[in-house]
Amino acid sequence: MAGAGVPVLLGVRLPEGRVPLLAGLRAATERGAVAERIATALRAGVERAWPDRAGARPPVLIAGLAVGWDAAGAELRHAAEAANAACGAPSERGWYDVRSLDVDLLLWRLREHGDLAAFVDRVIGPLLAHDRTARPPLVPTLETYLRHAGRKAETARALHLNRQTLYDRLARIASLLGSDLEDPQTVLALGVALQARRHVR
Repeated sequence: MAGAGVPVLLGVRLPEGRVPLLAGLRAATERGAVAERIATALRAGVERAWPDRAGARPPVLIAGLAVGWDAAGAELRHAAEAANAACGAPSERGWYDVRSLDVDLLLWRLREHGDLAAFVDRVIGPLLAHDRTARPPLVPTLETYLRHAGRKAETARALHLNRQTLYDRLARIASLLGSDLEDPQTVLALGVALQARRHVR
């Protein structure tokens, strides 16, 4: 951390294999840049200590800004729990922002309840069954469509499809699920079910 130019208080939680730390920031706007430096330094340290794990990407989470010791403890506890929820969650950066994991954390807390698996099966079960036996798989199409907020032109570009092929796939998805992909409540349920799938495998 000193080499990364980040002043920290560092701890090690051996039972969980976690390294909690408090980083000093000069300004709240440094949050993302400091998180990037910390993630890079920690991964370099892992590779030096365990060369056989080169390329490993242990989850690095950044919590909120703490203004006192009580708040720091609560933020670290929140980050520790969110680390479990982060497993398998996509991240375009080298680290996760705890604030973007709220839904995943809620779903992770519900993972032991059969209701979560039943919810996933009820909402997207036919689609998952299709993808186990047929090609092309349709789950990636639905995920991309939802990630682009239902904008078909952007979805087609992201999937490298012509628009008619995308329309055909969306019609097939709607038919399999018996759902209207334009309905906001349906879209919400589909998005939550796709996220929940990571926690019930």
